[in-house]
Amino acid sequence: YGGMGLDFSYNIAVAEELGNIRCAGIPMAIGVQAGMATPALTRFGSHELKKQFLVPTIAGDVVACLGISEAGAGSDVANIKTTAVRKGDEYVINGGKMWITSGSQADWMCLLANTSEGPPHRNKSLICLPMNLPGIHVAKKIDKLGMRSSDTAQIFFENVRVPCTNLIGEEGKGFTYQMLQFQEERLWAVAS
Repeated sequence: YGGMGLDFSYNIAVAEELGNIRCAGIPMAIGVQAGMATPALTRFGSHELKKQFLVPTIAGDVVACLGISEAGAGSDVANIKTTAVRKGDEYVINGGKMWITSGSQADWMCLLANTSEGPPHRNKSLICLPMNLPGIHVAKKIDKLGMRSSDTAQIFFENVRVPCTNLIGEEGKGFTYQMLQFQEERLWAVAS
């Protein structure tokens, strides 16, 4: 909606309508694609990143997922352990994510990882991570009580290499970018 010059009330109108379909998995998938995995890229991403990841996502040609939660850090985002260490012109990613909606079918992930040793609110960055890279292991599709049409995955990263140009915005601003997005995500969930 941001790309169309519309304000956030339009997101809420769509969410409310989707809430009437009696299938929570579909609004969940659309919400992740349109309002969870892409807002930081829309607001802060480079033109090149938007062309590579945002355009095909909005078109519906690829599936995106959001990689924030970990087994030891669900709601405690500041406590995530996944690292992206800069080596030359690449980040080397190690760690894992849990409860990732659309994770077993996603083409790319908006990944939150620790890119430095600094304070927990200033050491994180968001990275566009293609899900077909060596070292990415979708460990399992989690069996759930409900929302079965929405897949939820556990994913591990083992020395995954991604270009530093895949960084969204500034290094170290990932926590702030993510908190901005979470406010809208929660409103979408309530509305739907």
